[in-house]
Amino acid sequence: MDSERIEQQAANWFARRASGTWTDADQAGFDAWVGERTAHRIAYLRLDAAWQHAARMQALGAGVPAGTIPPRGAWGSGLARGRQPALPADSEAARRPRRGALMAVAASVLLMLCGAGLYVYTSHPFGARYVTAVGKMTTVALADGSQVTLNTDSSIRVRFTAGERRITLGKGEAFFDVAKDASRPFIVSAGASRVIAVGTKFSVRRDGTDLRLAVSEGKVRVEGTAAAMRWQQVPASHAKPEAAAARREPEVLVVAGSVLRTTHSELLLQEHATAEVDRLLSWRQGFVSFKDTSLAAAVAEFNRYNPRQMIIADPAVAAIKIGGNFRADNLDAFLWLLQNGFPVSVEQHADSIVLRAR
Repeated sequence: MDSERIEQQAANWFARRASGTWTDADQAGFDAWVGERTAHRIAYLRLDAAWQHAARMQALGAGVPAGTIPPRGAWGSGLARGRQPALPADSEAARRPRRGALMAVAASVLLMLCGAGLYVYTSHPFGARYVTAVGKMTTVALADGSQVTLNTDSSIRVRFTAGERRITLGKGEAFFDVAKDASRPFIVSAGASRVIAVGTKFSVRRDGTDLRLAVSEGKVRVEGTAAAMRWQQVPASHAKPEAAAARREPEVLVVAGSVLRTTHSELLLQEHATAEVDRLLSWRQGFVSFKDTSLAAAVAEFNRYNPRQMIIADPAVAAIKIGGNFRADNLDAFLWLLQNGFPVSVEQHADSIVLRAR
């Protein structure tokens, strides 16, 4: 059975459950369908989560012709308020339009998610996969009540079982607002590291084999695949990392207001760094934040959000230090600052921006 047919069946069940005519026989049929294949359950949960994610769209259900996406400006009109010819509530004619409308709105919700740069792949034995495009950010509601906010050019795979809730971060960055469930730990796998939580808020960023964790609420445990990991505990103010003594530890507990970074088997833990956590999470408001950051690192960060890439053609400007908050999608403001505040020339091309010393 192909994925399109499964998705169509999930949409049919969703519409029937919302039609107001749900019976015990319907419930039995639905339970049998969900239990038949894992792909059925995932498809239905995905549709339900999408509906919850865009709950306001439910108001468009009444009076929308089947196959029609409500036009811009329909909010507040007779169409949005559900004005339609009166029909007996129990008649088949009354049920058909509503089912069709629900199907249309369900399709609209999924189209909205794709238009926002979120792509969802559900028919996979290892769980549903969510992917954001370059420059896009979106929030996904999970079946357990947790929420995941995906940053630009990121991908996760979600797989829930009776014993655990597992998220695999393939690339990019995600912020997790975890619903409490002591019986099912919430596990984020990123390369060789695992971040384990029950109910907390934190972000994980993956750059190849490197990982950065920022915890804003609660605490999480970080484990590695090696038998032991070297880590250095660093005060927030401070001395160079190499000045701290390294020791062996099989796992690290990271509490709110802390940042942990890994490179291969090296871990650097920065505690009592609430301001740094806030800076690292500013992307959720659409900003990139720099503090005594090299131009090379700032350019790499901006390039994550913009299809037109900046290229540093002159090594002499790569080490320039900059600071400040910038809109991730306002590249022009950043380029203006470089030209007017630093000895940098900007050459704009159709597909790239070249930075040189002047």
